[in-house]
Amino acid sequence: MTLRLSFEDLDRLDWECEKEDTRYLTHDFHPYSSKYIPQIPRNLIPAFSQEGDTILDCFVGSGTTLVETELLGRVGIGIDINPLACLISKVKSKPLDPHLLQRETSRLFEGIEAEISLIRGIPKITLYSEEVLRRLDASQDSQPNMERIKVWFQPNVTRELLTIKRHIDGIQSLDLRDFFLVGFSSILRSVSNAASGFGNLMVAKSPPPKNRVFEKFKSKVEDMIQRMSDFQKQASDARTEVAVGDSRRLALNDESIDMICTHPPYIAAVPYAEYQKLSLWWLGFEPHKLDSALIGGQRSRDDTVERFYRDMSLSFREMYRVLVSGRYCCVVIGNPLYRGRIWRLDEEMRKIGEDVGFRFLKQITRGKYKMTMGKMKAEHILIFRKS
Repeated sequence: MTLRLSFEDLDRLDWECEKEDTRYLTHDFHPYSSKYIPQIPRNLIPAFSQEGDTILDCFVGSGTTLVETELLGRVGIGIDINPLACLISKVKSKPLDPHLLQRETSRLFEGIEAEISLIRGIPKITLYSEEVLRRLDASQDSQPNMERIKVWFQPNVTRELLTIKRHIDGIQSLDLRDFFLVGFSSILRSVSNAASGFGNLMVAKSPPPKNRVFEKFKSKVEDMIQRMSDFQKQASDARTEVAVGDSRRLALNDESIDMICTHPPYIAAVPYAEYQKLSLWWLGFEPHKLDSALIGGQRSRDDTVERFYRDMSLSFREMYRVLVSGRYCCVVIGNPLYRGRIWRLDEEMRKIGEDVGFRFLKQITRGKYKMTMGKMKAEHILIFRKS
């Protein structure tokens, strides 16, 4: 394939994007730790693929690559071992009819609002009743453990969340149900007892009273509808697939992918299962099981680094296998601080890529921007080609 942009052209692009909006369209649906900015795949995809090509992100995270893939007229495949990541990615990248969405939203809000008005009229003392909570739990298997609820959410918050979740679960359309679940998940931390100002989750010593939970959910959904309407106009012919899967064992045919654009984890820099445990609990998943499956998970173990490199080698082998010969693989990585030292993942990923057969072509480093987490001061874009 002939490059659409030369490497000299790539060097002239603005990779810092300090003044650009990074939350446009559906990119602002749900918070997600350590995601890369959409301008990165927006620059890379046109440079290394053609319209109609199939683009793979095998660490799809919150779906940034997929949204840009659709806006650029490509076919997207997103895979992640994290079920919350797949839910967010699917909803962000699947255009929905805004009129259908608005009608379902009106029905949903009407039902929730009627029940919330009754809830707020109940004397406060009854909100602490386990029996009341159990009666509200229409689907015991899909709701979080009540002991966890009492720690992380105030009783009035719990009651409203259970009501909202039950009404969402009653929606027949899977696509619409998932849309509202993402809105629901996105507000959970803000209405919890989690201390603010920390990336990790800790219960605040004296959490302030939390209220107006339904209003927060309603405001979030209304914003999502507007963003989805704008996205649908630009990506109405979108073709995207999202699946829970393992990058170490991709369920894809040999040479079935035209380009790879992905953002792997950084050893143990971001404990996704810990950061996302409120959402995982409410959606029926166990964070500790996810942590044991994640590449770079279980970061307290002595063999964390060795496991990470081994697993990334397996992932690179799979990326090499599924990529069409002569096509390009772009990997975005940072160099994290872990156990008191900086780990040069840019150098290690380059070596792993070359070991499995890729030809390393170029490294682009962006690092003038301010990182929001950790000690990483730069981000590295590694460009490989399959011979």
